[in-house]
Amino acid sequence: MMRKLARYLLPCLLVLLLAGGLSYAQTIVRAIQLSQDTTGAFGVDANNGVYFPGHILSTGTGRPAPTLGACITGGSPTLVGTDTAGTITAGSTASTSCTVTFGTAYAVAPTCTVAWASGPLAAMSWTTSTTVLTITQTSNASSKIMYICTSTS
Repeated sequence: MMRKLARYLLPCLLVLLLAGGLSYAQTIVRAIQLSQDTTGAFGVDANNGVYFPGHILSTGTGRPAPTLGACITGGSPTLVGTDTAGTITAGSTASTSCTVTFGTAYAVAPTCTVAWASGPLAAMSWTTSTTVLTITQTSNASSKIMYICTSTS
């Protein structure tokens, strides 16, 4: 009797373990899944470099928008964009600093590139933390500043 039980029990356990492993492997909440088909929407090389044939978009759908904190005063300064990229339009009264508070904090302070969109002024510098991009510039009014930020995590 014991031999019969062992003979059937071991294959049943193996099947259950295999099925459990497959169901666990397919419990993916969100991901980009790769295939052997090289004609897909994007390409991935042997070093995990990703190639996009179109634009990389940052819509911010479902995420809080960034906000202007201490910023260029007077008039109506605006920020159009996401945590990843945006354009700040300065108010009509000159100021020398501006902060963009990210809608969602980064895990690691992002690396940002900031540039004048409406002609260069004398000087500009910026710093980042996980929650804020702080821009210090030559006193200006009614100009535009563009930024793009990315992080390792």
